[in-house]
Amino acid sequence: MGQESYQLSVRYKDFEYAVAGDREFVEEHDKVVQSYLSKMMKDDLKPGPGRRGKVPATFEIEKSSPTAPKPLPQTSSEEKPDIQKYLEKLPLHAEWQFTLAMAYYLSHFKQQPSFTAKMVRKQFREARHTVPNNIHLSVHTCVKKGYLQEAGHQELQKIYEVTESGFAYIQTLLSNTPSEQDDTGTASEDTPDFNLENNPDPQMLERVEDQALSILYIYMKEFDRQHMSAKEVYDVLKNHFDTEHSSKAIQIALSRSRPLVEKIKHEGQMHYKLTESGIDHMETLLGNQV
Repeated sequence: MGQESYQLSVRYKDFEYAVAGDREFVEEHDKVVQSYLSKMMKDDLKPGPGRRGKVPATFEIEKSSPTAPKPLPQTSSEEKPDIQKYLEKLPLHAEWQFTLAMAYYLSHFKQQPSFTAKMVRKQFREARHTVPNNIHLSVHTCVKKGYLQEAGHQELQKIYEVTESGFAYIQTLLSNTPSEQDDTGTASEDTPDFNLENNPDPQMLERVEDQALSILYIYMKEFDRQHMSAKEVYDVLKNHFDTEHSSKAIQIALSRSRPLVEKIKHEGQMHYKLTESGIDHMETLLGNQV
């Protein structure tokens, strides 16, 4: 027996909102919509020119179940990419970038114009991607950068929307396809993000252990990532530094690097974090780097 599908669609004056999914998902958005409508209706009831103290009769809301939802505007199965493939296209490094990418996916592809930090966290889990250590801090960083904006509250939780700058930021990254990368497989415009003049360059290190540790060091210093999984380290080395090591080789290298690293459990995955000895080791290599 297939899972029941629900749709919530609202139109009130110039405000339109549509969402589809399971019952819990739709009910959560129903609360968001009611919050918006309550505020809008209160504004309409305020005395003013041309107002007579009543709500215009242009409001309608419908819920349908369990029939399949109607197609939502500006999206289709072809336009909605697999979220993991979508993330692979983006040259993301910092946790706030991944958070913005998830918010964009919710807003643009899932047609959810507003969302809470909890919804963004849920999107990380659906994508089977590592959730930021502090999702609220990552969202706040996006707000400070002007890529997200607050849009009200829902049950004491802040509601956010992607700004035009946020849409433009992700769309610019999406436009940088793999064909625009140089022959080494490293996107030339992304390499400066690693600040290799002030960090150990993995391409100049001979030992695979040092190459793996250098990624931990760079992400700690430049992107405030205190720990990473072996898979994440492998992806960075492969996609940005054209290394030929297998994922298993990177995992073994990190495991053998103790006491320069310590293992920690994060979201059910094994992550690696540089110890003080590991940081000192990396800074020694940096000092020897020509």
